[in-house]
Amino acid sequence: MNSLSRVAIVGRPNVGKSTLFNRISGSRKAIVDSVAGSTRDRNVSIVEWNGKSFELVDTGGILEDVETPLDEQVGLQVETAIEEAEVVCWVVDGRTGLLPEEQYLGKRLRAISERVLLAVNKIDTAAHMPDAGEFHRMGFSSLFEVSAEHGLGVAELMDAITERIPATSEFTAPAEIRIAITGRPNVGKSSLLNRLAGEERAVVSEVAGTTRDAVDTLLEVDGQRYRFVDTAGIRRQGKIPNQADRLGVMYAERAIERAHLCLLILDATEGPTTEDASIGAKIDKAGRGAVLTFNKWDLIEGREAVAKELALVAREKLPHLDFAPIVFLSAKTGRGVVKGIFPRLRDVREQQLTRVPTPELNRFLVTATTRLAPRARDGKEVRLLYITQTGVSPPRFVVFGNRSRAELDPTYPRYLARRLREAFGFEGTPIRVAIRKRKGSNTQ
Repeated sequence: MNSLSRVAIVGRPNVGKSTLFNRISGSRKAIVDSVAGSTRDRNVSIVEWNGKSFELVDTGGILEDVETPLDEQVGLQVETAIEEAEVVCWVVDGRTGLLPEEQYLGKRLRAISERVLLAVNKIDTAAHMPDAGEFHRMGFSSLFEVSAEHGLGVAELMDAITERIPATSEFTAPAEIRIAITGRPNVGKSSLLNRLAGEERAVVSEVAGTTRDAVDTLLEVDGQRYRFVDTAGIRRQGKIPNQADRLGVMYAERAIERAHLCLLILDATEGPTTEDASIGAKIDKAGRGAVLTFNKWDLIEGREAVAKELALVAREKLPHLDFAPIVFLSAKTGRGVVKGIFPRLRDVREQQLTRVPTPELNRFLVTATTRLAPRARDGKEVRLLYITQTGVSPPRFVVFGNRSRAELDPTYPRYLARRLREAFGFEGTPIRVAIRKRKGSNTQ
């Protein structure tokens, strides 16, 4: 796997780390909220500046006094990010001044001061410049006054970052499969990610909704690169408690849109729910491939019979994803994870990219229309003349005839999609079929 220099953004909660991350990465990837602690996991983006590329890592706020097990896990995540980074960007709040938390973190970072850039944030105007003065007492030679919200001083900070990392002008990202790990809160999404990665990559807690950001993890298995995105649990609109959680759901939906395919994590002890069906509809609407993944399989007795029952219920309650393969696993014990997940992901991606030669498609069309002739709403003759594939991921087909889709029985495109799946596979991916009236065709 190609490697990039890593730059970690660290600091106490609510100093503007995620705002700076979004500013540098040019995205709205990290959640920004006035509530301290909105970021809990490590969030990663690849950034290019001055002809160099680097991996930018946003982290949760680090605290001197750990009050909960969740705080402890966040702290361990930050420690890992610091250890792995070539450059550490320590963000402090120029408005509030030098607080005891900064004194605590400063002592910890002094041992690696040659790798640390101190960014005094919220210096929004020249009048705020004196606010940064007291941070010189911390003894770090590289200090920058910045406004992450307005972009002031950020270019100078990025110049300093790229001065400290090697050139990567020849870097090209290898082909990868992008997978969004989706599902309701507390079904085991982060536990599965940690099991796949073989490390405590995402914060895991028994409290539903621990993950808010969409967090990227890169893995390489058998020569194939995978980018997993762990997302916030998607709730129905009326059950979303606050702004940060609402943003988390929005970013989860964006993660689905930018993924090639999705792992929809289901709770094997509960079975599919209406919320699972809603997420399945979002995946299908986005045209993404899917693998239905029943987690907590270690808690199930009589697994063979239960597996058959859950598969039947899934097909009934998740009609939008009736094309998706089903995997049973335990993120907690690791049972079925590697052997169940990676082969399915490779197979589904291959199916998404499948192209069928036009002669085969036209032979298929003859067979399909003979088996069930298309009908028009007005009862007149419908002639479907030929079919061609216009795209992949998802596979897209256009059928030309003497009638438009609006004039046909609305169920006929779905019939053709089912027949295409029977003839050519396409397991794990939706199929799009359009019917268009060929120019010059009449309805006689």
